[in-house]
Amino acid sequence: MSDTVLQNSAGTERRDSRLDVDRWAPPVGGLILAALTVYLSFNAGGFFPGATAYATVLMAVLLVLGIMLVAEPLTNSPASLLTALGALAAFTAMTLLSGSWSHSWSRAIIEFDRVLLYVLVLAFFGLMRGRRDSLEWGIRGFAVAAFVVCGAAWITRVAPDVWPIALDIKPQRLSFPLTYWNALGLLAALGSIALLHLTSGERQNRAVRVAAAAALPVVVSTLLLTFSRSSLALGALGIVVYLAVARPKRAVSAVPAVALPVAVALVASLRAHTVSSAAYVTDAGVSQGHRLALVVIACAVAAAILRLLLSRFDDRLDAWSPRVLDPTRVAVAIGAVAAVLVVVGLAAGGVHFVSGKWHHFVHENSVGHTQNPSERLSSVGNNGRIPQWQVAIDAFDEEPLIGKGAGTYALQWAQHRPYGFTVINAHSLYVEVMGELGILGLLLIVAVMLAFLVGATRRLRGPDRHVYAVFLALAVTWMIHAGIDWDWQMPAITVWLFALGGLALGRPVGGRVERPSTVVPRLPRLVAAVCIGVLAVTPVVLALSQAHLETALADFDANECPPAISASLDSLGALGVRPEPYEIIGYCDIRYGQFQLAEEAMESAVSRDPENWEMHYGLAMARAARGLDPMPELRATSRLNPLEPLVAEELARFEGVTKPAERKRLADEASLPL
Repeated sequence: MSDTVLQNSAGTERRDSRLDVDRWAPPVGGLILAALTVYLSFNAGGFFPGATAYATVLMAVLLVLGIMLVAEPLTNSPASLLTALGALAAFTAMTLLSGSWSHSWSRAIIEFDRVLLYVLVLAFFGLMRGRRDSLEWGIRGFAVAAFVVCGAAWITRVAPDVWPIALDIKPQRLSFPLTYWNALGLLAALGSIALLHLTSGERQNRAVRVAAAAALPVVVSTLLLTFSRSSLALGALGIVVYLAVARPKRAVSAVPAVALPVAVALVASLRAHTVSSAAYVTDAGVSQGHRLALVVIACAVAAAILRLLLSRFDDRLDAWSPRVLDPTRVAVAIGAVAAVLVVVGLAAGGVHFVSGKWHHFVHENSVGHTQNPSERLSSVGNNGRIPQWQVAIDAFDEEPLIGKGAGTYALQWAQHRPYGFTVINAHSLYVEVMGELGILGLLLIVAVMLAFLVGATRRLRGPDRHVYAVFLALAVTWMIHAGIDWDWQMPAITVWLFALGGLALGRPVGGRVERPSTVVPRLPRLVAAVCIGVLAVTPVVLALSQAHLETALADFDANECPPAISASLDSLGALGVRPEPYEIIGYCDIRYGQFQLAEEAMESAVSRDPENWEMHYGLAMARAARGLDPMPELRATSRLNPLEPLVAEELARFEGVTKPAERKRLADEASLPL
């Protein structure tokens, strides 16, 4: 932000009031990122439309405020930031427009809302150039959020009597509050990398270094209890990347301080077999959890004490001359030794070992899980990933340019899945984008990722190498993990990337500019604010529609059709392209004997999501309730989901039935997919 000095009417100098933003923007930015991450984490990671919509509206408001307060919003920004922002904005527009060729505007709008959140976050943090420590504050905010979420998750497992939660579908693997163990594992892995930076970075005061060291054993214990193989491996990779790129001198004192406490916490967590099982809520599990808690807390205290004691050497390490021991040469030497060890290992039979593991990964598609989750850590099976990727690739082969449409992977999986396992996302951002938005969508996503990597890499030679190195380590870890899981659909573990990316790529105060700094006039600001307000309409109506839809589902489950119909109509009033409210209305009409109205409602549902087997199933039941032949729709349902047991059962029951009364009876007895 420039130090523009303006003249008032009396001729005296006064500073533009917007310049005061520089003082508080960095810590407030870190606080916003922390609050956003925690909020999304405790709302199922932001996976469902409601929480994401609320977060999107909040970011739209903050962006408008930022545009009105900042003297030079996004002017003279580096090419890397503008490239990332432009590519992501284009991807957002394509996501929304894909509803025109998928014929499912509801799915496109839900996906659009999520990507819009990422665009707004990137723009908001990109214009917060503030002081040179803006990115550092962002890292601190993310680390605090990761510790808060992981700490809460850890307490529910080691002290379920203190913080009881409902048993998850796989209670042996810790997943609260994100509801998905791999997502929690990734958050813990990313948090570990950020905390390592905070305890070894040269710009951290002693209190931050000690606090970060104390937090590491808890976060790492949480990571282990998720038993997420990919998160454990990539967390270790991210730490190596950070140490190799940043080469922090204080790591000489930080790593020894945290290594032993973290190792003890890991081993203790691994050996707590009852804690990592469905029996963790029993008396034996609670007792073992309390013992584990004491061990991990002792490790946290030990790490803090060791870091405090060794921090007395940090000033000496800061003055350490590279001529004595050049960290770059050390990194090269370590890399050379590692390369030699790899070559020797391969020559000594490692090729056969690696080949066997690769063969096992490619051909082991089981989606089952062992009762002992610790056994997963030595398994290299793909856990069904390859068939899931293949379905997306097949969709790409059919529509290579623009794909099948945003949010349609679940439909493709239902239609072409090789085994009876429900999957909503392809467990790979890049493969799923190929199937849903084709090569154009993939190129836009790759452009965003490359802009982050290239923009941050170019700043590694500056005085802030450490903080850009940790961003690179975090980004590389996320980008690899996003290729093997559905991180994109979990904003709690993704929104930080765009927040820190905006801070990393934005022009810092005092940075070189290509044009003279000028205060942007009011009119362009107002136009930008209006455009953002228009964009915010979609998440607002989606949030309202989702709230009414959830109420309608609860009322329907309680067999209360009048309020269910009313809530469904309210949901449609907010967003009329959604098929689910019509589905609920149709089933309620069947219950009340309004069969023609039920058929009309189900037809409306089908028209809004024509490839969704559930809507065709509902239409089949509505026609059967009228005494009409449901078989054409049931066959369409079977085509859209051939492995669904419910569909196969109803096909067998209605086969050869011609009497209207019998069709009505069978429709009345049919099970519902809701």
